[in-house]
Amino acid sequence: MLKKIVNNKIREVEERKRKLSLEILRAKVRDLSSRNFRKSLSSLRKINIIAEIKRFSPSAGIILRDLDCSRLAKIYQKNGAAAISVLIDKKFFGGGLSELARVRKVTPLPILAKEFILDEYQIYEAKLLGADAILLIACVLSKRKLREFLNLALRLNLDCIVEIHKEEELDKIKSLPFDIIGINNRDLQTFKVDLRTTFDLIRKIPPDKLIISESGIRNREDIHRLKEEGVGAFLIGESLLKSKNIGKTLREFLE
Repeated sequence: MLKKIVNNKIREVEERKRKLSLEILRAKVRDLSSRNFRKSLSSLRKINIIAEIKRFSPSAGIILRDLDCSRLAKIYQKNGAAAISVLIDKKFFGGGLSELARVRKVTPLPILAKEFILDEYQIYEAKLLGADAILLIACVLSKRKLREFLNLALRLNLDCIVEIHKEEELDKIKSLPFDIIGINNRDLQTFKVDLRTTFDLIRKIPPDKLIISESGIRNREDIHRLKEEGVGAFLIGESLLKSKNIGKTLREFLE
C-alpha cells in the first residue's frame, strides 16, 4: 500500500507542477508568517494533543463521511487541542490542499500538513496554504532528502516532525538537524498498529527531542502510560473522529 501511495503522490505532484511552476510558488511564499507549532506542544504540565482531520484511510475505511473541516477545527480548538493535523492526501485519505487553507482561516491553532512529502514543491505548497509544520517520513526519504527538506523548512520558518517506525530509521536520522520526532505506531507497510512501537523506541531517543506518539491511542490510559515514558505530545485521529461526541472525547483525553 505504501508503494501505491508514493507512486500516486509522484504523479499528483508532477501534475500540479504543470499548473503552477515551482518558481511562481517560491515567489508566493515570501514573507508569509507561521505560528509556533513546536512551542504549542511544549507544555510539560498538560497533555498536548494534535487532533487530526481525515475522512478515511486504507486501514480503517470511512471514518467520518460528512466531515466539515472548518467546523471540526473549531470543535478541536474549543475543546483543548494544542494543534491540528490536516490530512492532505485525497485519493487514500479523503483530504486536500484546500482543506488546509480552510482550517487556517478558522482557527489560531498551529497546523500540521500531514502529507507524504517527496518533493520540495509540496513544502512550498504547504507553506502557501497555511501550514506551520510538515511531516517528513524517514522510510520514504533518503537521508540526503531529509536533510535538504529540513533545511528548506527552516528557511521557510516551518517546524518539522521527522517520523520513524523502526530502530534502523532512528539510526538514519540521528545526525540530522531537527528537534521533533514522531513515532508512528502504525507500520506503513502492513498498516498494523501497536503502541509498543513507542515504548520500544522512546528509550533510544535523546532527551532533547520532543517526542510525539502517533496512531493507535484509544483512551486516557494510553495517554498517561505514554506520558510517563516521556512522550510530549499525541497525534490522535480515529479515536476522536469515530466517537459520538468529538468535543467531549477530546476533553476526556485531556484529563
